[in-house]
Amino acid sequence: MKSLRAVGRWATRRRRWRGCSWGSFSASRVEDDEQLAEARRGVSLVQLAGVDNAISAWSTPKGKARLRIIADTYRPGMPQTCRMPGTLWLFAIMLTGDLEQLYAVLDETVRASRVHGAEWELGSALHTRANLRANSPEQVADALADADESLEIYTRLGDDWGAAEALSARGEANERAGDFAAALEDYRAAVEYARKIGAQSQASLLRARYAGSLIELDRLPEAEAILREVTSSGREMGHEATPMARMFLGFVLGLQGRVDEARQQAYLVREDFSSRDVAVFGGFVHGTLAWLDNLDGDHYAALDNGLTALECAREPLSMMVAPQLPSSHLTAIAQALAGLGGADAARDAARLLGFQETLLPKGHVPTVMERRNRALTEQAAREVLGDDAAYRAAYEEGGGLTLDEATALAESYRRAHPPT
Repeated sequence: MKSLRAVGRWATRRRRWRGCSWGSFSASRVEDDEQLAEARRGVSLVQLAGVDNAISAWSTPKGKARLRIIADTYRPGMPQTCRMPGTLWLFAIMLTGDLEQLYAVLDETVRASRVHGAEWELGSALHTRANLRANSPEQVADALADADESLEIYTRLGDDWGAAEALSARGEANERAGDFAAALEDYRAAVEYARKIGAQSQASLLRARYAGSLIELDRLPEAEAILREVTSSGREMGHEATPMARMFLGFVLGLQGRVDEARQQAYLVREDFSSRDVAVFGGFVHGTLAWLDNLDGDHYAALDNGLTALECAREPLSMMVAPQLPSSHLTAIAQALAGLGGADAARDAARLLGFQETLLPKGHVPTVMERRNRALTEQAAREVLGDDAAYRAAYEEGGGLTLDEATALAESYRRAHPPT
């Protein structure tokens, strides 16, 4: 595949791109040119879909301008956006971070696929929409319905890869709903489909997700065994499976108090993401390090990592993928403040703890790590303040903060104690 710089040439073709169709073409030169232009667009969309290892390249002003040109090329519901490679246009919408537009595009793609009678394409649109809806606790029921319909279509058509994707989407939705036993069954079935067609990297990724649900069910030894097997397989198992498995393994180790081992896994993930320039996922790594810093009692480092993680989590694409992370990072920051010592810091920790509750998506089911961190933070703040009334007053006051105010409050402590 050629360099992603080829996408830059789209700007000069913008006028020619609009209004083209996938209909039959005559032998005329004009129609031949339009068919060639459409083919070039398809190739460029394939290139765009391969940028998961260079997302930051699209975060610059120039990159964002190009994305907007690509996003504006088609309109939701056009026939070519309902089938490959036109469906990859969705990546441009996703990378712009416009969640409202993304939902509108997916809804219209599902509708158009039904109208045009493209059954496989309908299954693809449904499982893609299920993946997006699974990120929102309020839309879990809709995500499950989409995944079920997609699974039925793929199974009837004999598409094992599609069945694995639909089951994975359903597993994520069940996780977000807190039904981790159901998620295990979905991931287990998805692994079998992936193995059936020899998709080992996909099977490894699904096994890592399976282990993630085991963690929530407090089956840590089982999760650790699976995750170590996935990570020991190396990069041949795919560029997604190993980092995800390392992140989950870090959680398993940290939850067992094996902080040094957990930190090593986080460093390996950071090294992998850095080498592949996936800046958008930096928040996950810094958030994990903030959690481990607090467990180690290094609260200044936790504050620094927590604020870095919060900055990453506020990016539009991060909010689309994991809207609960700002709340999680603020809890780690609050725990860091409570550990610094002094009534003022403990009071501000209680304020941040009160504020982070307001950021959680409606219907969010806290993970085991979120529950533990919140309990530890509240305990630490209460121990310093001593007075229950003082804690409650600060907690309630925090509910009236804005995200910018909460961030500025935490930043004032970092400026007072800059990292060495």
